[in-house]
Formats: sequence, C-alpha cells, structure tokens
Amino acid sequence: MSDPFRRLFLDQVELILQREPSRESLLSLLQMGTPGLESLGSACETEKAFKTILARVHPDKHPQDTPRSTRLCQDAQHFCDKCLSSSPSKSTKKHSSATSPTSTSFPLEFNATNKWPHIEYNKPHAKPELTQEGMSRVVAYQCINARGAIAHGKKTQSKFSNEQVSEFKSEKDVKQTFANYGGAKELNFADEIKAELMKNGPVVSTSFQPSDIFLSNHAIGQSDHCHQGDILIVGWKQLSSGEVWIVQPLYHDGGLLSQIAFVAVGQFGLEDCCLAPMDDFEDTPWQSGPYYDADLTAVEGVWQTWLGLNVYLKSMSELDSLFKEMGTALFSNSSHVVTVRNKRKKAHSRKATLNSSKWNETKKSFQVGFTFCE
Repeated sequence: MSDPFRRLFLDQVELILQREPSRESLLSLLQMGTPGLESLGSACETEKAFKTILARVHPDKHPQDTPRSTRLCQDAQHFCDKCLSSSPSKSTKKHSSATSPTSTSFPLEFNATNKWPHIEYNKPHAKPELTQEGMSRVVAYQCINARGAIAHGKKTQSKFSNEQVSEFKSEKDVKQTFANYGGAKELNFADEIKAELMKNGPVVSTSFQPSDIFLSNHAIGQSDHCHQGDILIVGWKQLSSGEVWIVQPLYHDGGLLSQIAFVAVGQFGLEDCCLAPMDDFEDTPWQSGPYYDADLTAVEGVWQTWLGLNVYLKSMSELDSLFKEMGTALFSNSSHVVTVRNKRKKAHSRKATLNSSKWNETKKSFQVGFTFCE
C-alpha cells in the first residue's frame, strides 16, 4: 500500500524544483530534509543536507512511485547545480579544480598503503546490518586506525575494533567522530586532498553517491538499510581513461579482502566533501600495556633503534610502582613484557623485558635496564 506521507513529500519537493534556481530556493529544498538548517554554510554542510534529500527521494524509498522518484532525484541534482552556480562558492570552484589537468606538483600515482605498508583496515564481514550512522562510524575509524598505525610506525595492537565502534552511539557521522579527536579538517580542493594523503594518510569522503550499478560491481559498501555515503580515499592513479581516486572497500567479499576500487575524478561527488581528523594521534597509545613512560624526547627517532635502555628511579616507591604496573612484586618474576613509551608521544612505543635492577651509587638512583624485544 502506498504511503500518503511519502507521496506528499515528493509533491513538496517537486514544487520547490519548479522555482527559479537560487541559493534561497536550494535552502528551502534542503530544509525539507534538515529542518534546523538556517543557511547554506560550508560545502560539507551543504553536501550533507543535499545527500539527506536524495536519500529520502531515492526510488528505494518509493517502490510504488519509482519512475517519479527517479526523475526527481535527477532533477534535484540539476537544480542544486544551477542554484550553486547562481552564486559562485567553494563547491563550484572545487569541482572545476578537481576536473582540471593533474597538478605537476604531485606524482602521477600515490597509495597510502604503499607508503605505509603497516596500515591495516578493519572491515566488517559481507553485508552487515549497518545503518547509515553505523557505516559512518566504521569508515571514520578506518581512517583513525590507519593514521594511528602511521603515528605508531608499525602495525598497531590497540586499534579500535568494529565491536568497540558499534558502541559509540553518540557519534552520528564522521564529523562528530573526528570532533573527539581535535576536530575535522575540511578539504575543499583536489590538491588539498592529495597533499593531506601524502603527508598524513587516508581521508574520508562524506559526499560519495555511487550508482546502483557501481555498488553491484564493487564491495564498496551497501547494506539493507542504506547506500554508501562515506568512504575512505587512500590515493590516486592515472589510468588510460584518465585520473582516478583509489578508495578502500568497506566490506569483505566472500570472506576475502576486497580489492581497492577506482572512482574517476569528478564522479559520484567523491571529492566534493572530504574530511580528515585534526589529531595526529602521536599521543594515543597504539600498543597494549602494561606501560613504562619515560621522557625520550631528546633521543626521539634514535631510541627506536637501540637494543636496550637504562632508566634511573630516585626512590624505592618508584621501583615498586614499576613492578606493580608489570603485575609482579619481585624482580625475579620480571619476565613479564612491558611497553616502553615516550611519555610525550605515547604512540611511539616498543615492547621490552627487564634485564637488570641495581642501585647506582654515582647517580644515587635505582638503575633499571630494559632489553627491547622488537
């Protein structure tokens, strides 16, 4: 049975699409899906609101009125383009930049996974029951885990699992997730996306609107509840057909890791709205404990190559605290492994065991020796 309220929504959309294209008309359209929207803000906010409209008009939501909803989706896209072109904005400039010839300041090909081979991406199994919010969280933490591995300098042990991510219900979208990590950096141009990829790692597109055919041919990300709206960009490449973005699939495919996919520059709105976390994750622990924190700032970049490390503790209570942290009260039982961290950059850490503990008369301190085991 047809839902009269859904049909009424289509009626209202159709009426707005008959107006003269302008930024005011576009705002009226977007407010139907995002009632609290007061103005056309940043390109990301506009893209997100428009994506909400498209999701509500999508033929999947109107099985009794498929031809009409399909036409309105197309008309809405044309209407949005005309409204934005009536007053040049970041969005239109960004699109023209993205489709311009490749900048000579960047290589023809780049893949973050090749530069940092220790990056690992958490992926759910095929076709999980993810809502749009759940999918956004998974993709956001794909990005965070990848950047954590970059900060850590090797494979991480304490990355965010999909089970953990599923519990972060307050994080409704990628921007809210990144707000917990220093905020979100908005990337407005193709060159900005490339620069961020090369310097800091993968970024998230929150404006991806793939076709059904594209989704059916790739394990990009589609559940019974939603189409992919957020996806991880890990690089770019030149093909015979032109320049493409390299994107990381969200799902496993038949229990195997899905291959990367290519999306042509300017296709499916991929680069229209991209975000990156502001946090560099240098002070986030990416290795399991127990921990011993030492100020290694003066030898940063060097101590990671050492075979061992001596530290000096001023009192018996400090020594006792170290043993308790390791889960033992006696040095004879000190075969336990401890993670030595730079206390000013906790992402920089190495596993070690104790090899000695003695009083150093010269320094008037307990000298504790660690042997690194990685």
